[in-house]
Amino acid sequence: MKLHRMFGGVMAAVVALTLAACGSGSSNSSSSSTPANPTLSSKRVKSGTLTAYVAKGKNTDWLKASLKLYNKKYGTDLKLNPTDVAPAVPMVQKITPMLVAKQSMPDLVFLQDSNAGAVMSKFSKDFYSSQDYGFVKKYGDDFYTAKMNYAKSIAPDKKVYGFPNDWGTTVLFYNDALFKKAGINFADVKTWDQMIDAGKTLKEKTGKNLMFMRDTGDLDTVKNIAMQLGAPLIDKNGAVDISNPKVIKAYSILKKIQDANIVSYGNMADYLKIGQQTGIIQAGGWFASMQQESYPNEKGDWRVRALPLVNASDKVIQPANGGSSYYVPKKSKNGLAAMQFLTFMLTDKSSLDAYIKLAGLPANTTAYKSAAANEGFAYYGGQKLTQEMNKITLDSLTVYSYPYVSDLDTYLAAASYDVKKNGTAPKAALDKQAQLFADKYSIKVVK
Repeated sequence: MKLHRMFGGVMAAVVALTLAACGSGSSNSSSSSTPANPTLSSKRVKSGTLTAYVAKGKNTDWLKASLKLYNKKYGTDLKLNPTDVAPAVPMVQKITPMLVAKQSMPDLVFLQDSNAGAVMSKFSKDFYSSQDYGFVKKYGDDFYTAKMNYAKSIAPDKKVYGFPNDWGTTVLFYNDALFKKAGINFADVKTWDQMIDAGKTLKEKTGKNLMFMRDTGDLDTVKNIAMQLGAPLIDKNGAVDISNPKVIKAYSILKKIQDANIVSYGNMADYLKIGQQTGIIQAGGWFASMQQESYPNEKGDWRVRALPLVNASDKVIQPANGGSSYYVPKKSKNGLAAMQFLTFMLTDKSSLDAYIKLAGLPANTTAYKSAAANEGFAYYGGQKLTQEMNKITLDSLTVYSYPYVSDLDTYLAAASYDVKKNGTAPKAALDKQAQLFADKYSIKVVK
């Protein structure tokens, strides 16, 4: 779920729609039930239907479960009408023309943080601000610091608009049963070099490769190692910074992995299918629910841990892997009801427990103090999955949001392809892609 070069086409369409919409006016105004400046102290909305653009699966399931709890607690009669929309590129493509044409909007928009900047850079004034509403002041300190720092950098005015749902950090899913079959206790692997050696043994003993990589150019491994070394790739001033020594170091490790012939290559669309046949999968915590649902027969085989370090003595820094937030458009019918419900859903103990039971990872750190957060997951051998992921996330790298952040993945993958297929030196390949990226968005390159 990444925003690729197609975003340029999306925004071109936006411009065209803007011209067409200038004389058309709006099709609907916001509901009269929502005051001009809603706050936490606004009178509670008792009934209505909340329309939501949200991906099906655990997040829709959480909305439904939490709404039942909300109605019971407050004696309200709110209903939910969800529409399945993926939170990254598809969501941007879905809502941007609606915002341009000033159409009526859903009450809830579930948007991936790394893609939110592309929308908020143009349309932040068309959304209610969770900060103005009072949510951030009352509850902000309960959420992961990295999540809130990122949220503050999304909109041009540096105000927080989204209601923080989850925060992703890359973790390592590994097939413990497979490694043990090869005589390896994977929990003892501390560094990337040790993991490469373990991968060689795994291949020798079982015929299975260590990991999946994209056949169009590696992205995940390079990004993860670079961020472990403290490189955010886009600096705090918005300049592209992908050819620094930390990223070059990541490419040297990537080459070791590829030269060891322990990689299964394939299309990114098949990464779950292919990855499940290897020893490890690098992914955000969100992957857990998908893995359990897609491969129930491997229950008990897999475990979760942090990525190995580059050097055993390195400071522990965990690579960011996204996260999502809810946004409430001003041209929604039940904006106040939506914000009142979100406040409950994202802060109430019973609601947070419901998300954890769905293998969700709330950005609200108070969620991890509950009994539900300490339950073992049978799929992961009884491992306390939620606590393990929370521990990893606490060391998350601080990254910065700009409208073009997601598009950088395309350029990093192009550099990786150039290095592997054409034998181009990593520094030269990265310098080339950094300049192309900077030229596209009229930004600076860190030299």
